[in-house]
Amino acid sequence: MRKLTLTLAIITSILTYSQKCLANDFQELISGKQAPLTRQLKDLNDSWRQVAISGQYEMADLMKSWTSIFGADIYNNIYYTQGKTVKVNDETYVIAYRLASSGKSLTITSLLKNVMGSVAGLTGTDCDSIGSPEKITPETTIALSLLNLKTIGSLNNVRPFDLEKDLAMLEQAEQESKAACEQAKSEAVNLVESNLQELGSALQSYTDQNGGKLPDMSSLETVKLALQDFVYDESVFYHPVTLEPYQVNAFLSAQNLDDLDNAMEIVAFYEANPAADGTVGVVYADGFYQRIQPEDWEAVKQASKLP
Repeated sequence: MRKLTLTLAIITSILTYSQKCLANDFQELISGKQAPLTRQLKDLNDSWRQVAISGQYEMADLMKSWTSIFGADIYNNIYYTQGKTVKVNDETYVIAYRLASSGKSLTITSLLKNVMGSVAGLTGTDCDSIGSPEKITPETTIALSLLNLKTIGSLNNVRPFDLEKDLAMLEQAEQESKAACEQAKSEAVNLVESNLQELGSALQSYTDQNGGKLPDMSSLETVKLALQDFVYDESVFYHPVTLEPYQVNAFLSAQNLDDLDNAMEIVAFYEANPAADGTVGVVYADGFYQRIQPEDWEAVKQASKLP
């Protein structure tokens, strides 16, 4: 019994010591004593290396990388290191530094609202905000990162640190991301216009083949059924960015264009919500596509008998 008690006491002592030791090691690791928690770019010299790391990502970083052209931190996978390591609980970490994140949280919701909304609004302001919230300078702060050697995927573009070249490289990366953003937005704008124009063309073809009579427009489903032979894909009935269905003007259901005095002024399809710039994309009963300015929208709604 005494031997068992002694054995348990020794095991408990070892476990307690081990836990305290590990806790102390981790506390020491993040205390800033072994490596400063922050540096400035100007503190680095030619003994440092710049590397681009892939594979060691938290989900938030992965999302930032995927959406970097839409305003996320475009520098999140660039690290600076001298190759020094520290060890905690048999895990080896590379001491490295990287530019601090902008601190802005990025979610699917905010991405759609802040960036895609702007795309739908045909504006270009969001692309101008890409990059770091402050201009990168020699005084820019870089923050401590501890990279687990077991989980680092790959090291790319390893090269000696050169402050002047690095600043130029970061500036170039920012400009390239802005250009990519503008291109992506331009393509998205074309999709928005293309869908509504396709609906206008389909509506025009239907009325031409039916003696000027408009289809059953009591609901989106009835319109989709009526126009199915005139559209290349059902996706044209939905906004390509927000995925909201286009709204249908039930007032026009089964009416004849010849019986309408102002067919060119009555909206047949329209966007469910205004774009970021306040405009609303519409298709008139005669198939014509247009974007309505916010100050004109109420008058157009009244003329179209829209709620």
